[in-house]
Amino acid sequence: MQLPSTNRSLLGVDPNLKTPYVMNFSLGVTHAFTPDLSLEVGYVGDHGARLTGFSDINQCAPTTGTCVQPYAGKFPYFNFINFMTNDVRSNYNSLQATLTKRMSHGLSLIAGYTYAHGLDNGSLNRFGLLPQNSYNPGAEYGNSDFDVRHRLTITATYNIPGIKGFAQALEGWQINSIVTLQSSQPWLVNDYNDNFSGVGDSSDRWDFFGNPGDFKGTQNSIPFCSGFTVGAGDTVNSSGATCTTTTGVSNIKSAAANSSTLIANCASKAPDPNTLKVGGCFASGNSVMAPPINGTFGTMGRNIFRDSGFRDWDFSVFKNFTWKERYNAQFRLEMFNILNHPVFANPYGASGGFSGGNNDPSGPGGFGGAIGTPDTVVGNPVVGSGDSRTLQVGLKLTF
Repeated sequence: MQLPSTNRSLLGVDPNLKTPYVMNFSLGVTHAFTPDLSLEVGYVGDHGARLTGFSDINQCAPTTGTCVQPYAGKFPYFNFINFMTNDVRSNYNSLQATLTKRMSHGLSLIAGYTYAHGLDNGSLNRFGLLPQNSYNPGAEYGNSDFDVRHRLTITATYNIPGIKGFAQALEGWQINSIVTLQSSQPWLVNDYNDNFSGVGDSSDRWDFFGNPGDFKGTQNSIPFCSGFTVGAGDTVNSSGATCTTTTGVSNIKSAAANSSTLIANCASKAPDPNTLKVGGCFASGNSVMAPPINGTFGTMGRNIFRDSGFRDWDFSVFKNFTWKERYNAQFRLEMFNILNHPVFANPYGASGGFSGGNNDPSGPGGFGGAIGTPDTVVGNPVVGSGDSRTLQVGLKLTF
């Protein structure tokens, strides 16, 4: 029998894999103020258990030397052994409110608000990534990839009172509006190349000091500081260090503002001068993300950074014509993102289609910056979420 060559990887499935399940629960109250106006307030939640995830059961302990894998003696020809099992759980809790104004006096309106929090230790299940520490997947428990704390939507229609005559020019007008305001979503950080922990799973995170809110994903990357050297006694020498940032999706690099302060913050907070020399660090405000001590896992949690949220206002004007009650025509002028408000995709997460992007600190050029607008990132340009202002004209005939 010929054994496989070395450094082969294996995907396995737990022979005792159980069926995942999700429990949903809700409680709501509705109050009618008038025949046309009502308010519904409710609690909606769910709990997911036995969800599927992956871990590397052949992962070695963090090391600065040779990675000795648990199955090296028995199966020396295998490298990674990624194992699917029921090690993921999730929780979602939300307060949801809906105000409904049915059509009266020419006006109808629905306003919905959700305050929610989603938590899990793996959001993608079958397509999920490996945990940083495969022997402690519960340490990945944190904000879900899809966690949106606040979401407000308002849709309204108003039939403008008309005056008959003048070839119907002063009647049959209708305006419609949709407003969407959504708070930020998390984005994942994974170091795919540096391997400071020594385990080689490409799932390392770094150490973070400060306020995660300082590392908001926007059109500009998080300032990256590099050029540090190691002085006598393993001290940080920052005399040759510089900080740069990349602007927008155009990859234009420039010196970061307040570079001297950012460099000083990196030098004072980085836990290991040697990994700082290799990996550099990211700094914004008074917060710093720096490589961990060689041979250790990073201390930062999963999904602690967020993007800049989503805001959109769509508006339309309809003109209705009627002839002999059987023939109707409707002219439409529809405007999407009427304020032309720029919306930038998540550096990696849900609104970026998990397409990979600027979430890898080992490729620091655009770390934390947008990889495009959400519509183009997921392959839906023009009249998609995040598109620039778009006008659409239509004519609808009914007979």
